[in-house]
Amino acid sequence: MNRLSKKIARLFSYGEKGFTLIELLIVIAVLGALAGVVAPNVSNMMGSANVAAANTEVANVKTAANSYLADQGSYPTTSSSLNSTYLSGTPKATYPIDSSSGNISEAPTGSTWSGINFVVATQKWVKN
Repeated sequence: MNRLSKKIARLFSYGEKGFTLIELLIVIAVLGALAGVVAPNVSNMMGSANVAAANTEVANVKTAANSYLADQGSYPTTSSSLNSTYLSGTPKATYPIDSSSGNISEAPTGSTWSGINFVVATQKWVKN
C-alpha cells in the first residue's frame, strides 16, 4: 500500500499544478461574453412571460364569468364576485365585467401587473 501512495504522490508532484493566469483570463472573458448575450434576452423573456400570464388570467376570468352565467342566469358585475367555485385562484386585479356580453368593460382596477397595460378593445394585456 505504501508503494501505491508514493506512486500517486509522484504523479501529482510533477508537471502543472494549476491554471496559468492567461487561461483563467480567457475563461473569464468567454463567460463575460456569454453573460452579455444572455442577460438582455432573459429580461425580455420576463416581460413576455408577464404579458402571457396576464392574458391567461383574463381568459380565466372570462371563462369563470360564463360559468357564473350558466349557474346564476346573469353575469357578475366584477371578478371579485367570482368565488372559488368559478376561479381556482385570486386574480391580481379586479376586472369589471359587462353585464350584457360578459366581456371586461374597462381597464381592471388594483392591477399588480407592472409594465403592461390593458386594452379594452382587444381584451388583452400588452407591454408598455
